Amino acid sequence: MENKVLEKNLARISQYDKELCNKILMSDFEKSNISITQTQKQEYNIIFNNIPLHDNSGAVDEAKKIVENIINKDNKNTIRIIYGLGLGYLADEMSSMDSKIIIYEPNLDLLSFVLNIAEIDALFKDNVFICNDEKKLKEHIFKNSNPKTKMSLSFLKSYKALFYNDIVNISKLAQKTQGEHFAAQNTLIKTAPKAIFNTFRNLKNIFSNPNIQDLKDLYKNKDMTALCLSAGPSLRENIEIIKNNQDKFVIFAVNPTIKLLKEFDIKPDFIVDIETGDTIRQFDTINTEDYYFIMEGFCSFIVSNLKTKKTFNYLSDSNFINPWVRDCLKINDELKTLGTVSYTAFMSAVMMGFDRIILCGQDLAYKDGKCYAKGSQFEDLECIFDKEENKFKIISPDIEKYAQSFKTKRNTDEAALQVAKNNLEFLNKNIYTIKSQTGENIPTQTGYALFIDWFSSAADELKKKNPNIKLINSSTGGAQIDGFENIELKNILDKLNKVQKPDLNNFESNIDKNYIIQKVSAMKEKLEVFSAFLDEFIEITQKLLKELQIKKVITPNSKKLVEKHEEFLLKMISCKKDNDLKLVILVFLHGFAEIMKENYQKDLKSLQNALNKMLEQALFTKKYINLYIKDLTNCKAFILK
Repeated sequence: MENKVLEKNLARISQYDKELCNKILMSDFEKSNISITQTQKQEYNIIFNNIPLHDNSGAVDEAKKIVENIINKDNKNTIRIIYGLGLGYLADEMSSMDSKIIIYEPNLDLLSFVLNIAEIDALFKDNVFICNDEKKLKEHIFKNSNPKTKMSLSFLKSYKALFYNDIVNISKLAQKTQGEHFAAQNTLIKTAPKAIFNTFRNLKNIFSNPNIQDLKDLYKNKDMTALCLSAGPSLRENIEIIKNNQDKFVIFAVNPTIKLLKEFDIKPDFIVDIETGDTIRQFDTINTEDYYFIMEGFCSFIVSNLKTKKTFNYLSDSNFINPWVRDCLKINDELKTLGTVSYTAFMSAVMMGFDRIILCGQDLAYKDGKCYAKGSQFEDLECIFDKEENKFKIISPDIEKYAQSFKTKRNTDEAALQVAKNNLEFLNKNIYTIKSQTGENIPTQTGYALFIDWFSSAADELKKKNPNIKLINSSTGGAQIDGFENIELKNILDKLNKVQKPDLNNFESNIDKNYIIQKVSAMKEKLEVFSAFLDEFIEITQKLLKELQIKKVITPNSKKLVEKHEEFLLKMISCKKDNDLKLVILVFLHGFAEIMKENYQKDLKSLQNALNKMLEQALFTKKYINLYIKDLTNCKAFILK
């Protein structure tokens, strides 16, 4: 028999989640312990596993009371998660709020039962979405939030009784997802121009260096151990052990650890660096010509130009313009960076085929008040619990000393100090609590919490492919990373053989010069076309601003100029249809899109402000595009030579 109620509900949900609709249609909820009853006020109620989901004294009153206690009701930039649909009373009560609402119903049978019998008004509002799994919940949060978005979580007492542990997990998931979103936006807006600039500037080095793929399975079945060193507090705790047993490891060291390792006469076999910023100061105590390096293509061009024993490209498959560079080099594997140099070091060891990989300094948490290992770049940072504010805080006892960590040849002491202050502010906005190896709650960064998930996921995938791989975490007392055994470094040594230190000097670049010249020439031509659009856009923007300044009103002629202005903007936007070009220009177009979010043509002042911002963005973009064109020209000449 046809079910009009279900059909109507699924028609709405299918607009944003057809997969959920299919799951609901396949659900056999009739075998579940679900039934309908009524409250004392004759409202429909639902019994699930012998528990009434809504308050028997009044379902609507219960929903109203929950909404009354919600803070920041008037904040439009808020995602309000409702844990549990029930019969929709809470969703209906909240749906009138001017914010995004995500209903997360964890039980598919319960969700299917309700959608078969009830039309819930909230589900048909444009600001309301419903989902049944964590992946979709994260997708909705990503899609509907920005770095300033607030989050709230509401639920009925019955759901707290039924799903308390999961509610706690969902709360953490939402916070972590928001942190991931912030990191992604921050990377896009702040890091991408520098990263892409570095990549173009590094092209000659990239095409001259061998790739990490050339070392694939170099140590497979050789019973050797890789030791990946990060800058967490446990590195300093194990430094003497590492010093006295260097011959038992092939050591992968991330760049912030180098000064500490040098102090203890530890020579890593590989130095790993993925930083877009200038990290040259980290290497001022070592002769880089004595070391093998592993570098991302978007590393600081200053560091990329260091003379090394040999540098191997680590070109991840989805960062900035790496996909284009990988195409130039005909690389087609799935190599990840995921924003943390420790992950790059770990995956480099995996690529080389080690069957035993140990992490040390990968604490991913602030334990005993320490943020970083003694002797590393940010050693003085402390994590304290502020009793007055009832929260953890990151502090620097000597802010000026901390600022020197950000000092480069190109910035002043004052600029470095401001960067240090901004970094502290960022750290304090993103403090998060996770489980330690001992099961205790310890503070960390939202970003670190994401890294924990990434390492755990990687471990799971690796063990599926190679059940014999041994993954060990010797970052004693740090975050619990599932998939890794927690073993102190001193307790492993007796089982380890001495390793054969790598001699990799014979590895050289192997490229298809003609193909690269073809790719470089094509990108250069595309950027020149985009540059011409920019020139026209800048000219018409300046002309329009001058017209508005003279007339002081929006005249018919001004409106024509606005229309022409939008034509050129659309021309630029259409360039992103090209798969290669969009990797370069997307971050710049994002800047224009941010300016155009509001109704910038509503009055003279709004229009002038928006045009000035667009002009600034266009000139900024033009500067970088011209540099890219110059680098491509030089690269082509280098390849031809």
